Amino acid sequence: MRFQNAAFWSFTLLALIFTSCSSPKKEAATLLIYGGPIYTVDTLQATVEAVATKDNKILFAGSLEDAQQYKNEQTQVIDLKGKTMTPGLIEGHGHFMGLGYNELNLDLINTTSYQEILDAVAAAVKKAEPGEWITGRGWHQSKWTDMPSDTVNGFQTHYRLSEVSPENPVYLSHASGHAGFANAAAMELAGVQILPKDGIDKFDVKGGEVMRDDFGRPTGIFNERAQGLITKHIPENTPEKDVKAFELAVAACHRNGITGFHDAGIGRKNIALYEEMKAVDKMRIRIYAMLTGFDKELLNEWYEKGPMVDPEHLVTIRS
Repeated sequence: MRFQNAAFWSFTLLALIFTSCSSPKKEAATLLIYGGPIYTVDTLQATVEAVATKDNKILFAGSLEDAQQYKNEQTQVIDLKGKTMTPGLIEGHGHFMGLGYNELNLDLINTTSYQEILDAVAAAVKKAEPGEWITGRGWHQSKWTDMPSDTVNGFQTHYRLSEVSPENPVYLSHASGHAGFANAAAMELAGVQILPKDGIDKFDVKGGEVMRDDFGRPTGIFNERAQGLITKHIPENTPEKDVKAFELAVAACHRNGITGFHDAGIGRKNIALYEEMKAVDKMRIRIYAMLTGFDKELLNEWYEKGPMVDPEHLVTIRS
């Protein structure tokens, strides 16, 4: 009888040990996503049915049946309803705050003609006070379905732009960021005029160009470093506007699935803003920043102290 009891309890103990080893308690997920194609960028398992996460870490990726084991009463469940889910995208080279200010200023990225730019500026003029700057970005002449008749070196001239904005200085950055387009009011503020008879251009900029027609008249196009002739007259942004532009840039990234951004050429102002946004928990994107080459003093400071690698991978500066 004793032997039978001992055998029974031995078997029960082994069963309990086996059960505990084969069915470990699953960590509860805070989020479970299913219901559409989910890409993993894993060659061994390219797509899965479901993903379970806890806070900002992935607990499981696989079948929906197995993912359900990580679900409890507090788990948020998202049904994709056929939509596709991918890992976050990384912008390999961009200008983060420029993205935000594009949201605040005229967005010309989808314009397909010079006329559309004129219409956008004319509409902005109606809302602006006389003398108020109108800025925008995103136009690209190679995307236009037709070009105006009066072009110089393949670019439009400012005359029609100046007609719709006689009392407001206007500056519209090219989609590439390497050129800009100014109206007459903006060039008047900068002092950019027709070439004198001696042909000496006092606005000749090393590393840049003020584009002119055959008569020496500025066309409104400013290339590379010559853009500074105009942009230095545009009023500085306020701290409140900087924060708004930052928030809009984050939102724009999220709309397009971007979770990491390589920010090219930032200066002191942006560094301070990013640190502030992280401190108040508004840094909802991972930024890898590259310092501007135009501030030699800033570069020397960072040469001395070395890279800043954020353990949370939110703001890293190492180039």
